[in-house]
Amino acid sequence: MRQENINKLEKILGAGNCQIDPDIRRQHSCSKTALPDAVVYPESSQQVAEVLKLAGEEGIPVVPWGAGTMACRGLLPLAGGLLINLTRMNKIIEYDYENMTAYVEAGIPLGELQKTLRTHNLYWPVEPVEPDTCTVGGCIAAGASGPSKLGYGDVKFHILGLEVVLPTGEIIHTGGKTVKNVQDYDNTRFLAGSWGALGIITKAMLKLRPVPEKETTVFLPFKQLKEAIAAARIIRNDTLPVALELLDGAAMAVLARAGWKADGKGPGVLVAYNGFREQVDTQVDYVKKQFPAATILEGEAAAAAWQARRQLFPVFAGASGAILASVAVPFTAMEEFLTRARDELKQSRKGAALAAHFGNGHVHIFLDEAPGAYAGVQETINRLATLAGDLGGLLVVDNIDDLTLTRRWVEARGKAVMELLSRLKAAFDPQRIMAPNSKVLAYVIDNSRAVS
Repeated sequence: MRQENINKLEKILGAGNCQIDPDIRRQHSCSKTALPDAVVYPESSQQVAEVLKLAGEEGIPVVPWGAGTMACRGLLPLAGGLLINLTRMNKIIEYDYENMTAYVEAGIPLGELQKTLRTHNLYWPVEPVEPDTCTVGGCIAAGASGPSKLGYGDVKFHILGLEVVLPTGEIIHTGGKTVKNVQDYDNTRFLAGSWGALGIITKAMLKLRPVPEKETTVFLPFKQLKEAIAAARIIRNDTLPVALELLDGAAMAVLARAGWKADGKGPGVLVAYNGFREQVDTQVDYVKKQFPAATILEGEAAAAAWQARRQLFPVFAGASGAILASVAVPFTAMEEFLTRARDELKQSRKGAALAAHFGNGHVHIFLDEAPGAYAGVQETINRLATLAGDLGGLLVVDNIDDLTLTRRWVEARGKAVMELLSRLKAAFDPQRIMAPNSKVLAYVIDNSRAVS
């Protein structure tokens, strides 16, 4: 980036809010070598708009960034360009107890927001894997919902409106404070989950819920994976939990290393209930009658179990890293996929663990190979992808640069879909500056600048 443009950014933001230090740039990258040219820290939506207007005029690629907890799952390495860190836009603008809404800036940490909301007996029912550090804007942009998606649905269900700065520098507002607020296309939910490829979310109107009267976690140990799957199916169908996690024996061993050691050495099922006291007690009693070995966890014990679950992949990956694949299959195909996938991984002799958001038909596969060694497990991944496809689902690899599998699923929907996505990108971003490294659209546009 030319020094002239650095000077212009400093004039917009102030010298301290425009950083070119290599260490700071390295902290905001999905690669050790492909770094942004500069990292900027706007403090208002107007500053974001001015930065994007400048970037558009100069043809500078721009990537939005929250806490970075999900970044490398949705972004490819980008050499050069400008990274916009939104963490200094972290205010609660309005907190409306009666309407059960909060209007917040995108950079506020979710953990900090939840702590404030709970003092008023309300909370935002979105709990991604990194709830303490991730930002609200990052959750929305990444569509991150976490285990509680089973009970509360996608993050898109819990936003009423957005303020978004378009790549042209224009500021738009979608939705509002009311539940019924769409007379045109549902732009709020269309922009959520777009990974910054269409614009930068700067503010969000959140739909809140009362804090449940009671919250209880139940853990069930098993000796065999099939036993755990059968139990999880019964629990999901008969008790409607908020979260239902199934972990194979390898994942349970990692859970112990992450700080929570459960009874037994085989697979386990972790279940969360919340609601009115009588309702939760009835659900838990039902599980105890069906599965006498179940352990009831509340308070700090429950918090420790879920904290270890959140640390599952980082602990598995360690310092050398690991490959993370995500699979979605119909719920009725979960048993077949999990059992056949476990057999496939055993035959391949690859170190691996399975952790499933069971009720949603979503499985995480952890492979004990660094992302840079993807070629060594590609054959295994391809077989698992074929298995998922045969069962009516799909598999993608979250933390590698290869988009082959993602492209396969999109292209299977027809050539017209690819063309439509490209036209949508061009309509929002005529200069093609906005997150050219976003995996959401990188496979339908010219992404030669995106991959290092």
